[in-house]
Amino acid sequence: MTNHESADCVYWIWFQLVFGIGTRRAELFMNYFDNPKQIFDGIKLRNRVSGMLEEKELIKSDAAFIEAEGIKRRTLKKGVDIITPEDNAYPALLSQIYSKPAVLYVKGDLSGMNGRLAIAMVGSRKYSEYGKEASAWIAKGLARGGAVVVSGLAHGIDTECHRAALQAGGKSIGIMGCGIDVDYPKGNADLKRMISENGAVVTEYPLKTEPKAMNFPIRNRIVSGMCHGVVVVEADLLSGSLLTAGHALEQGRDIFAVPGSIFSERERGTHRLIRDGAKLTEHAQDIFDEYEYLGLWKNVREEHSQTTLPIMAEVPQKPQKPAAIGVQSLPEGLSSDAKTVYNILTEETVTVDTITEHSGLDVSKVLTAVTELEIYGLVTGHPGRKFSIT
Repeated sequence: MTNHESADCVYWIWFQLVFGIGTRRAELFMNYFDNPKQIFDGIKLRNRVSGMLEEKELIKSDAAFIEAEGIKRRTLKKGVDIITPEDNAYPALLSQIYSKPAVLYVKGDLSGMNGRLAIAMVGSRKYSEYGKEASAWIAKGLARGGAVVVSGLAHGIDTECHRAALQAGGKSIGIMGCGIDVDYPKGNADLKRMISENGAVVTEYPLKTEPKAMNFPIRNRIVSGMCHGVVVVEADLLSGSLLTAGHALEQGRDIFAVPGSIFSERERGTHRLIRDGAKLTEHAQDIFDEYEYLGLWKNVREEHSQTTLPIMAEVPQKPQKPAAIGVQSLPEGLSSDAKTVYNILTEETVTVDTITEHSGLDVSKVLTAVTELEIYGLVTGHPGRKFSIT
């Protein structure tokens, strides 16, 4: 076989079509019988199995099997693997959850999941600059420590976490709430390709399944289920990320939450998680520390801190200006405030708050000064009210 497939995967696909995805009824039958072929054969033989099924399920059986054969054929033709609970490639953690997926359609390689720390990272689609930086900071630290970063491939925090893990040379797993061939979310095709080359893109939905809203809460149980813990970054009280955290609690997984501003609605959900017992998380090391008992502990604090600036330094350090840059090269008409600000700036990005602290100027004068410097082409503005020497 050129693709990875279970010998009896067509029966698992049939099972999913008859009993649905993530349903209570599917869970009951999956736990009662050894495998779905027993159910299928029991229907054909009209033994006691037939009496356990509802009339609509019996009527649906034959047509579902023909459809399952077609799904299998089309999926393998697309180069997508089909993994079932009987396969060694099926994630060990996922096999332990309530209502585990009967079928996983996979583009990439899931074999690296077992024996490694797997951490889900979720958060708001409408993130702030802080949320973007915080999620990337932690995802990179996890990746550098050898953890697999799992998320939902949505725009926002999910996308930033996937990208950061890949940029750090790590592996990432993206869980979709639609067919693996569907262009969703729009604009993430390149990211999906990179994830499949350095991890895997996964879904329990057959090809061409559209991304309906009801699919995503069901999908979230897989995001948390294949991981040891879940990190929430920027989530309001109505965020779907809290649903993922809820699944994680039911599955016995650890919950981590990144703190934010007390004035931001985006942080209400994460702060509530912290109040309810989630571990306040500022660094990837905070996560690795929880898994020493599993033999998955890594010391990444020193290495990661040397390669990536922390989001919030405890004591802002005054920027050190390169010796080659001085006021001698400044235009004659430059204001004294602009000169003061220029001498604080470096080639690294510096926040307005840091400039204000070290210049002795108030915020309005700092903003006027950096505007003047930008007009002269001496500094460059960056998102989040940050500036650097051009």
